[in-house]
Amino acid sequence: MAAWRRKETAEAYYLAADAGDRGKKVPKGYIPLALVGEEGGGDERVLVRIDALKEPCMAALLEMAAEQFGYGQPGVLRIPCDAQQFQRMVAAMCSKEQSHTG
Repeated sequence: MAAWRRKETAEAYYLAADAGDRGKKVPKGYIPLALVGEEGGGDERVLVRIDALKEPCMAALLEMAAEQFGYGQPGVLRIPCDAQQFQRMVAAMCSKEQSHTG
């Protein structure tokens, strides 16, 4: 898992990929996603913990992906969300989780 770097603010939910990580093995318990911004710029790859997919905001992103790209996406699942939006969403999920546990 050394090739993937943990995001400090949301280490429980996702890992960010470096440029050379596309062929690396995905750690157990994670699913790769490609974050696709509206500008059509380059995709950013992240690994999301499978249990994070049950969160309502992640379910909404998956529904948006199905509407925009369809259910038959080849390869890595593309999500219509840029990296900054995704980071804000994950930070909100983390703060919500901390408020429930602490």
